[in-house]
Amino acid sequence: MSSTESSAGSSTPEDGGTPPFRPGRAQPFPPASPLQPAYRGPEFEEATAEGLPLDPLVHSDPYRPHLFYRVVFALVRWIVFHLFQTEVEGRENIPRPPFIIASNHQAWYDTAFIVSAFPKRPVIYTMARRDTVFNSRWKRWLVPKFGVFPIQPAQGELDARGIATVYQLLHRGAVVLLFPEGRYSRGRALRPLKKGVAHFALQAGVPICPVAVEGLEKLRPFMRVTVHIGPPILPDPPAWWDLNRRVQRMLDGVRTSILRAFGRERERRPGRWRNLLRGLVPGRRSRDLSSRSP
Repeated sequence: MSSTESSAGSSTPEDGGTPPFRPGRAQPFPPASPLQPAYRGPEFEEATAEGLPLDPLVHSDPYRPHLFYRVVFALVRWIVFHLFQTEVEGRENIPRPPFIIASNHQAWYDTAFIVSAFPKRPVIYTMARRDTVFNSRWKRWLVPKFGVFPIQPAQGELDARGIATVYQLLHRGAVVLLFPEGRYSRGRALRPLKKGVAHFALQAGVPICPVAVEGLEKLRPFMRVTVHIGPPILPDPPAWWDLNRRVQRMLDGVRTSILRAFGRERERRPGRWRNLLRGLVPGRRSRDLSSRSP
């Protein structure tokens, strides 16, 4: 079985568009563009200041992936596009690096389908707990080669070193994959999104690429899986907004893009206070969505 993409056939390299998607082959990203953000926050500036070292447990060059990464990427990609009916939609929406991928999170293996939908360079970095994934010498040697970097969250918040690593990787032109729900979701229901993904994007001045993965509730060979890639959410809200409103605006954009991919966007957008309450306490609609999930 192989995949198809429904919306990438009209552009060609000659006319400056995104190269057509070829199932089972890793496509190159467009050339990386220098960071020219409308806003760079103090956290980003501090983390990327000259002389501040990168965590030694992080693969340092996103455009020169380790051999292990290249081999595993090719193997996983073959499995995703040949042992499953994987379809990628919206590949033309992928921005130039650096950027953040924000996706729903249905299972531990959905990372393989997300990474396979994107080009092979630069490395798509993911995070894992320092105290469990990096707790032995052989793990500390092996795991970073796959683009995984350590974090040590406490009470749901990232540690300062993990935050600095995200900014440093974006500064080097990398792509960072985040799951703003923080936990697994069921079907098409979406948990309240944590603000960290929007905070990172605004501080670094990079776009968010929203992704919705559908069909991974139960992993079976030759099952149908769809990876929807939405239009990028740019970090350029009105300059007079304070940071919290900027974060909330981007977060709303991520949620809307994922729900739109599921065909579940509300026709009428709720008011600001109602939207805030719905994000803090999942209400009746969230339960309804869960009950209708396949």
